[in-house]
Amino acid sequence: MGMRMPDCETDHQMFSKTLTKTDVSVRLSFPAEALNHFKFPRGRDKVEFSVTDGMGNSWEFGLSKRNEARHSHPKPVLSSGWRAYVQAKGLKMDDRVILYRIMGRLVSKERKAQAQRKVRLFGKEIHGEAWVDVEKLKPEVSASIL
Repeated sequence: MGMRMPDCETDHQMFSKTLTKTDVSVRLSFPAEALNHFKFPRGRDKVEFSVTDGMGNSWEFGLSKRNEARHSHPKPVLSSGWRAYVQAKGLKMDDRVILYRIMGRLVSKERKAQAQRKVRLFGKEIHGEAWVDVEKLKPEVSASIL
């Protein structure tokens, strides 16, 4: 009787993006290279997928890309579901979103979203890259310090 291998999981970063005004108010555009992590049905330019946030909540997003027959650059965007995520997390311009694919021993199991805010002290950025997960912030701290 063989020994069962543990299902080791690792997070594979699909993309990271510092949010722009348009990303926060309308839709999230992201690098075309990240499209390799998604499977589009033949002839379709939109796919739905879900992510889990740091609190264990599930979010449904609609991912669209331009039709490759008409455009040389696919320009992927998250539209449906994205604004609800932004509002729930209180995301602002210059916050960062990271999308991960959780890889198991054999297959990709799920996707994870992480929302972060750059840490500031007295209105100034701390030297270097200092980020904190927005889910770990109390609303009053988020508004006054960061």
